[in-house]
Amino acid sequence: MEFLVLEVDHARFGIPTADVHEVVRAVSLGDAPAQFPNMIGMLNFRGQVLGVLDSAFLQGRSNRELAPHEHLIILQGERQLFALRVDQAIEIMTWTDGQERTDTPVPDSAENRWHAIGHPRFGIVFLLETATLWSELHHKQSEQPTQEVEAR
Repeated sequence: MEFLVLEVDHARFGIPTADVHEVVRAVSLGDAPAQFPNMIGMLNFRGQVLGVLDSAFLQGRSNRELAPHEHLIILQGERQLFALRVDQAIEIMTWTDGQERTDTPVPDSAENRWHAIGHPRFGIVFLLETATLWSELHHKQSEQPTQEVEAR
């Protein structure tokens, strides 16, 4: 299986190449709907409006400003394309069934556990699932708590 290796805050992540539509340089984004806290903006990608997920959530960090040297990974979601913001796309690696896969915590985010592959050149590569990223992008902010009214 092939993975596109991505760098996010000095950690390496892999996404199946079968889910990657394209890699583009970061561009300015439109405003994101307020009810989606993990969405950092909207991208006009060849006339199609895509939601953009900030990869900072992978390490439990809050969204950051988009920098011109970063990449947007255009991915095929459940129903449509969406984009993932990363520091950079590095290259494609091949994983074979003989390589060991482990459950490893992502640095600086001990509550999340990801499958990982030890690669001789890239070190530990945490494997991402496109369906999980799609869910994070469309995770809605909790409704405002309602105030309880005292019974008389």
